[in-house]
Amino acid sequence: MATANEFDLVVLGSGGAGCAAALTGASMGLSVSLLEKASVLGGGTADSLGTIWIPNNRLAAAVGLADDFATALTYARFVGGGQELPENLEAYVREAPRVLDALLALGVRLRLALGLPDYFYPAGPGSCADGRRMVEPELIARSALEPWSNSIRRSIHNVPGVAWSDSVGWGGFANRRNWPEAELAERERQGLLGCGEALIGQLVAPMLSRGVSIRVNAQTSGLVLERGHVTGVRLADGSTVRARRGVVLATGGYEGSPELVRQFEGFPEWMNPFAPGNVGDALVFGTEIGASVFRIAVNNSLFVGAPVPGQPEAFFSVGLRGLPMPGAIAVNRRGERFCDETQFQDVVMALQQYDRRERRFANLPAYMIFDDLFRERYPVANAPPGRAAHPSIVRSDTLSGLAERIGIDANGFLKTVERFNSDAREGRDTVFGRGQSAFSRNNAGDTELKLNPQLAPLEKPPFHALPLKVGGICSAGLLTDPAARVLDAHRRPIRGLYACGNVAAPTFLGVGYQGGSSIGAGIVFGYLAAEHAAGRTRID
Repeated sequence: MATANEFDLVVLGSGGAGCAAALTGASMGLSVSLLEKASVLGGGTADSLGTIWIPNNRLAAAVGLADDFATALTYARFVGGGQELPENLEAYVREAPRVLDALLALGVRLRLALGLPDYFYPAGPGSCADGRRMVEPELIARSALEPWSNSIRRSIHNVPGVAWSDSVGWGGFANRRNWPEAELAERERQGLLGCGEALIGQLVAPMLSRGVSIRVNAQTSGLVLERGHVTGVRLADGSTVRARRGVVLATGGYEGSPELVRQFEGFPEWMNPFAPGNVGDALVFGTEIGASVFRIAVNNSLFVGAPVPGQPEAFFSVGLRGLPMPGAIAVNRRGERFCDETQFQDVVMALQQYDRRERRFANLPAYMIFDDLFRERYPVANAPPGRAAHPSIVRSDTLSGLAERIGIDANGFLKTVERFNSDAREGRDTVFGRGQSAFSRNNAGDTELKLNPQLAPLEKPPFHALPLKVGGICSAGLLTDPAARVLDAHRRPIRGLYACGNVAAPTFLGVGYQGGSSIGAGIVFGYLAAEHAAGRTRID
């Protein structure tokens, strides 16, 4: 006889991966308990742009945009750079179209996000430039989620009710001042969710009609292991939730754990870009019972950000919404630029460079420098264009004064800005070739700048500086197989235990990063985990 604390499938974590696993399990006839330790649902997914990378999908085929498994796999292998596990990468590329079809059939409303290409490697073999592999959620009203209408984690960064494709269609993040204010106000009045909030909403809505038991403020303390088989989870209050078919770990990574970040990432400047509760719970739970940990040696799945004034733990992603915009540059302690600021992956790779002679990271500390015309035209650390700069943002009426205040070399800084300004007036970047990326122009190119939409000189005082931090998808996680089963030290599945999302090692894409791939893999492997637990797997 089942009890109130006994289910077929127990899922820990309510981001995209956990919600996909819970919905899938319920749709296959399993009783499902979704446990979230925070007071709201959504995890890091809710604060994301909400896109899913799904190659060879039927939404694209329906509008005449062809794709195929072999071409997509060629691109994914290129992105992986040899650090991926081939069987996991191939499972993602092969199964993603089928998972998309299943979610659409379950009532998850998704659409193509045209205009968002395979953007980081547009010249890579097998890449697509038109967005045929990028899928995003349709907007959804909070009222459709009763009784959980106010329980979706609110995004720190995204504008309420705006999809990423909307922002591209309205000119990109750099043209925020020209977005349709009346439309924005109406969407907010209707309580519409966009981006990652909408993705969580689209997954939660069909869960509610399928009887998934959702529980927030449910802190877990470990797994129940009986004769080598995971049979449930222990809660912090001492109770146990039993799982007849399996436990799915989807609690996010360890981005909020200074100890684990130091152990696996090694960055002296790090911020958690995800939910504050992402402290490596599942990594600990898994290793306690013998799970294997896998680390990607070169991690390109990182973001560049800065603290939000007044919210020091909030991560403002300057890699997409700051540095690529005209009138901003990144400099190191020598006052020198060190990369094309419009390519945030170039920025994070440059920030990982280590100077063996000086025994320190070559480009840290680093700062985003911008002038007052930038402040007038573009958002700054979540403040809308034109708002007065927060008092905590360092500024000075002179470039030399700014250099002194932030402790960088003034002579090097002045030479850097002089050359950058000279180039910008001619619409070119002779040092790093800034402004050549179609992706960056779509999101952060100012349509009013004719010579180069991503170049403008830094001329109008006061000048400002934001300290740059690194954060992102962690390089280590639990080792899993193509069915999302957690593996032990001998690479044998631990019975009854699955992991997906950032809990699992990013073996599906290796070195590289493709927008929508992290959420995409979480959803795809969340589906495959529940499918395996239900005994319907197509994967051996």
